[in-house]
Amino acid sequence: MKIKLAPELAYLIGFWRKRRSPEGLGVYGDESQLMHFTKLLLEMNIAPTEKIQTIEDKVLTYNTAYRKFFQEVEEEQLERFKYLNEYAANYLAGIFDSVGGITEKGVVYMTKMNAQDEMLLLRLGFATKRTKDGLVICKPMAFLIFIKNYVKLNADHQAFKIVSKS
Repeated sequence: MKIKLAPELAYLIGFWRKRRSPEGLGVYGDESQLMHFTKLLLEMNIAPTEKIQTIEDKVLTYNTAYRKFFQEVEEEQLERFKYLNEYAANYLAGIFDSVGGITEKGVVYMTKMNAQDEMLLLRLGFATKRTKDGLVICKPMAFLIFIKNYVKLNADHQAFKIVSKS
């Protein structure tokens, strides 16, 4: 089976990247994140309902082909997501839904980010500042406008409502 990267799959890979479980193709997190990941697996026909397992704070399935593909995309992220297009927007929206947020003061941040993630954001034109936990986006409105149509879990945040009106 040849797996081809699609924008929706780029979102799922971004979401998976920062929350992945050590075994299988899965993530750990709170109930809303686990339900979201399960829903995406089902919608994309990656795994049938009976093959998805929920164990304590993680949900996973065993699909070697997809797990290998996800790992390849992760390793090649600087090459695969070098343009401001739907693929990069979905990928960053997935990461944002997984480990990102917006403070009450409007600071857009993403935790668990490494140097490669910082380079990706910089190449796409989003300057960042490193914090002890991750990255803060220097021009948050530009970043939020870029990912606004692809964010799923954080889409109800007030900042996205403001961005959508502009």
